[in-house]
Amino acid sequence: MATRIAIMPLDEVVRLVNEWGTRPREFDGRTGAPADPELTTLADELHPIFAAPPERAARVTALLEQSRVRPVLTDDLAQAWLVEDPRQATRAAAALALREQLAEHPGRIGVCADRQCADVYVDLSPAGRRRFCCLTCQNRARAEAFRKRHATS
Repeated sequence: MATRIAIMPLDEVVRLVNEWGTRPREFDGRTGAPADPELTTLADELHPIFAAPPERAARVTALLEQSRVRPVLTDDLAQAWLVEDPRQATRAAAALALREQLAEHPGRIGVCADRQCADVYVDLSPAGRRRFCCLTCQNRARAEAFRKRHATS
């Protein structure tokens, strides 16, 4: 029996990657085995999509194929998505969210530009120039650049 899924909101995709991903956990100094290895595996599959622009389409397509998600038209003529294996629902929901985002705004996802962080973000700003996951990282990077400029002068 197929399971109907909803496309995951982008903020949940970002939270999933940042809370469960191996790289963000390493940069944050979180140690120990993660509580849910399946979520960690999924987060580690999603992180490179944010990091590698040339490979994004292929990686999202691979996730969609792996989850075997398929579109259906409901009786009321609405679009819906189904997976045969309910264990693939989260993978499919996240992949569909990234598919939509990349189709509409391909340059608006990324990994934080702060060298002390590996968190991912989705840029929803009007200008589309976001480079940091949060203001803390932006301020830290600016302070470091300021100190570097003034140390050489």
